[in-house]
Amino acid sequence: MEVSDWSNLPDELKVDILCRMSDKNLIRLKCVCKSWYFFISNSCAPRFSSPSPSAVFCGLIYLRRSLQSGKTSLTLSPQATSLGDVANQLSRNLTAFEHNPEDILDCCNGLFLLASRSSNPTQYYVTNPTISECITIPVNPLHCNFEYASLAFDPTVTLHYKIIRFSRINPSLNLDVFSSETGDWACHAIALEPMLDLGRWNQTSVYLNGVLYRLSVAKYMVCINLKLKEHIKTNVNLKAQTIELPQKDKFDRSGSIGTSRGALLYLNNDNYRIKIWMFDDSCRWVLKHRTNFPHVVFTACGDFSLLKFYAFHPNKDEIFVGISQLMITYDLNANKVYFFNKLRHDEVILCDKYYILPYSRCGVVLNSVIKSH
Repeated sequence: MEVSDWSNLPDELKVDILCRMSDKNLIRLKCVCKSWYFFISNSCAPRFSSPSPSAVFCGLIYLRRSLQSGKTSLTLSPQATSLGDVANQLSRNLTAFEHNPEDILDCCNGLFLLASRSSNPTQYYVTNPTISECITIPVNPLHCNFEYASLAFDPTVTLHYKIIRFSRINPSLNLDVFSSETGDWACHAIALEPMLDLGRWNQTSVYLNGVLYRLSVAKYMVCINLKLKEHIKTNVNLKAQTIELPQKDKFDRSGSIGTSRGALLYLNNDNYRIKIWMFDDSCRWVLKHRTNFPHVVFTACGDFSLLKFYAFHPNKDEIFVGISQLMITYDLNANKVYFFNKLRHDEVILCDKYYILPYSRCGVVLNSVIKSH
């Protein structure tokens, strides 16, 4: 029987063999040698990292505060016991890199975007808590605030990431884009089609299939194609598409967007009634769910106006909602409610000033991207 030397096997076969192992064993194999470390990180890790369907959804990352001590802590719910204490691991990594949980701005497919809230101009960082790695981003001297900054990363397409910083209210839309491919910031004036007065931006954004989506308070969605190579060049006029949100005149608020099962979804609610649309390939909104919250939600919350939408489940037809001391999973198909996290009477969820973000682990090594240049 002929035995093939591992080094002589084609890379495609190596990836196929290694990806049959658990992600925990793959992470252990990284310690064999430097070549294995980077091969597994660059070629295998994207297979089990978000947005791959095989990626494990860890839960929602959020901040909670003690009303007695004022102490803020990072929490992940629901916590899967098989994953270990992911929230504590992330907190330890942030502390090791001299960051606070309050520094988290965004999470995209396992990577976190951080901003030092006390620095001026703003100092950004990108960190991967799965492998305890943090990258310091070059400072742009024009950045005097950290609002409206987003992270764009999809390891199934490329190991490079981008930071997109939206301007505040201006006659025209301006973007500053940092690319890990170049290591520099690039400034762009965006030509909107059609041109609209969008007003202020909602805090969170969504990155899916190379496009960044963000909602304006004026109830429009802006779609920016980040797959174009022009985004790594400076002073280039780019185009962005503006999409009117469905039934925008029937709702008081602009609603929320998110992803689930590879689709972009939009949710808005009028007290106990919720509607969810899917943004299809022809750039049209298709109504996917229309339902009323069960009475048990009203019993738990007391007032539907206090109920907040947190996130879509990335792999199921479920949404996460809640109030200041309670998190709820709502199964849209079964019309069932699960109360998965109830805080103590002296604790509250911080969801107005800070973000509640879906989190899945990522095994990609950021430094391997830098060292490849």
